Amino acid sequence: MLLKKLLDGCQINEVCGDLNIQIKNIKINSAEVEEGDCFIALVGKKSDGHKWADEAVARGASAVICCSEYSNSLACVVRVDDTRKAYSIMAQNYYDRACDKLKLITVVGTNGKSTTAYLIKELLQRGGINCGLIGTMYYEYADVKLSANLTTPDPMELNGLFAKMLAADMQYVVMELSAHAIYLNKLYGVKADMSVFTNLSQDHLDFFGNMSQYGECKKSYFVKDNTNLAIVNVDDALGLQIIKENKLPIITYGLDNPSDAFAINITSGENGETFVANVLDDILDINCRFFGKFNVYNMLGALVVAKKVGLSNRTIMQNLPDIPTPDGRFNVVKKKGVTYVIDFAHTPDGMFNLLKEGRHMTDKKVITIFGCGGDRDVTKRPVMGKIAGEMSDIVIVTSDNPRTESREAIAGDILQGLQPKGHLYVELDRAKAIRLGVELARQGDCVFIAGKGSENYIDENNVKTPYSDLQELLDAVGG
Repeated sequence: MLLKKLLDGCQINEVCGDLNIQIKNIKINSAEVEEGDCFIALVGKKSDGHKWADEAVARGASAVICCSEYSNSLACVVRVDDTRKAYSIMAQNYYDRACDKLKLITVVGTNGKSTTAYLIKELLQRGGINCGLIGTMYYEYADVKLSANLTTPDPMELNGLFAKMLAADMQYVVMELSAHAIYLNKLYGVKADMSVFTNLSQDHLDFFGNMSQYGECKKSYFVKDNTNLAIVNVDDALGLQIIKENKLPIITYGLDNPSDAFAINITSGENGETFVANVLDDILDINCRFFGKFNVYNMLGALVVAKKVGLSNRTIMQNLPDIPTPDGRFNVVKKKGVTYVIDFAHTPDGMFNLLKEGRHMTDKKVITIFGCGGDRDVTKRPVMGKIAGEMSDIVIVTSDNPRTESREAIAGDILQGLQPKGHLYVELDRAKAIRLGVELARQGDCVFIAGKGSENYIDENNVKTPYSDLQELLDAVGG
C-alpha cells in the first residue's frame, strides 16, 4: 500500500521524502522490521521508539513515523502530532478500514467486562446475528477461536482481526476495551455503535498512579467521537459522572437507583439466578445459569444491547437459560458435598463480590485460595488480604503469576492486610494450595479458587508454564 494512503487521516506536521512509496507492513518493534516496512516510533512510559529508528532503517524500513525531531536520508520521515494515534489510523487504513464495515460494541470497566461481552456475543449469535468476540479470555469468530495475548490487542493485530471477522461474515463485533487501550489510543479513529460501562474499582494503579487518573481514563472514552450510545451502570460512582456530564446519548441500568433497565424479584437457586427485568419498559422473565448480584448487573448491560440490536423478548428469554457460564468466571464444581468455585476475581471489588456470594451459598465454612500477580499494583494486595480474612473461615495464600517478583514478597504484601477470623495457611505452590483446600473442606463447605480463572499458564521469571486451576482441582478431587 502507498505510504500516502496509509497516512490518510493522520495529522502530519512535516514530511522529508516521498510519500508515494509502497509499504510492505507496519512495525513498532525495530527488531521485527523487514525490507520495505514502515517503522512507527511509539513513545511509552519506559521507552522511546525514536531511539530505535536508525536500527529500523538499517534493517530496511522505507519510512519512519515520528513525533520528535528525527532525520535519516535513507528513509521517508514523517513527523506527526502523536505516533500512537497515527498507528491506530494507519492500521485501519492498512486493513481497508474493515472496522467501518462492522457494527462495534465495546465494554469498558474494571470488573464484569469479560462476562458482559461474552453474554452479548452469545445472545446475538443465538439470536441469528453473526457476532465476533475480542476479549481477555480469547478472540472468537465463526469457527475460529484464538488465544488472547492482550485484553485489547495492539492496532495491527486488532484491525487484522476486524478484517478476518468481516471476511467471515460477522455483522457485529463485541470487544473488551481496557483502560490501557484507551490511554494508548488503540481504538483512536474507530467509532463504536454502543459502549457499555460496567463499574470502576481499584486495579492497575501501578500504571495509572491513583484512582482519580484511572477513572478519568475510563471516563474519557465516553464522548461522541468514540461511540454513538453509552449504556451505563447508574449504581456506580463513575457511571453517575458519565451520566451527569451527558456528552452523548445514554441508557442507564442498575438495581439501586432509578434506571432505564432494572431487575426485581431476584432469586438465587441451585442452577443460577432468576429475576424479572424491565428493559426499556419491556418485561422479561430471566432464568440464567449465572450466579450472584454482580452477574445480574452484567446481564442487564447485555440485555440493553440485545434489545437495541433488535432481538425480541421471546428470543432472549428462550436462549438465555442455555448459555453456560464462561470459562473461569464463577465456574462451579460439586464433589462429595463440597462446592468449588473457580473465578477470575483479581481485584478488591472482585474478591468482595465473589465471597459475598459465597456467604449466600453456604452456612458452613468458606475457604478462599488466592494470590496476587507480580509486577502489578502492589497497593491492592493487602486490601484483598483484608477482604479474604474478614469474609472467609479459612484462607490459603498462594501464588498467582509472580512474573519477575518473588512469590514470598507478594505473599508478604497480602499478609500485611490479612487478619484471619479463622485459619490461615501459606502455600506458595498453587497446585499444592488447591490440594490443601480440598483436604480441609468438609460437606457443605464452599471453596473459592480466585485470581486466574481460565488462564492456562503460570507466568514466572519470563517463562509461561502450562497450568490450569480447573485441572488441578479435578485431579485433587478425583476427576
